[in-house]
Amino acid sequence: MSITKTIELDKFCKSILSADRNVRSVAVLDKKGLVLHNISHPKFMQPSLERWNDIHYMECMFDISMGAKFDELYGPIRYHHSDKDNFMMFSFPYNKQVVIITSTKMISPIAFATKISNIIINSK
Repeated sequence: MSITKTIELDKFCKSILSADRNVRSVAVLDKKGLVLHNISHPKFMQPSLERWNDIHYMECMFDISMGAKFDELYGPIRYHHSDKDNFMMFSFPYNKQVVIITSTKMISPIAFATKISNIIINSK
């Protein structure tokens, strides 16, 4: 990946991280599920969350890829939301990649998803 693309992804991830104080981490994954860029809020770093990220990333990638098969029938997926015991996870399509965001449970999922969708639309 080029330095310019890395800087762009870092700027994009930081804009999402600063969108709400409850955001824990932001990751951009390619279509194979490999992490292209990852950033986390140091205040919320939890080893247990980091240990399970790969599993949750694969879950979100699967949901987005399966949903894309029905785009013609239902329209494209704008986001996917998972409510876990200790945190929430959101996944958003972003060009040919997927953005995964983890947050505390102290946010409104619909309002947050709308805010992040606007950030994604404005960054394209």
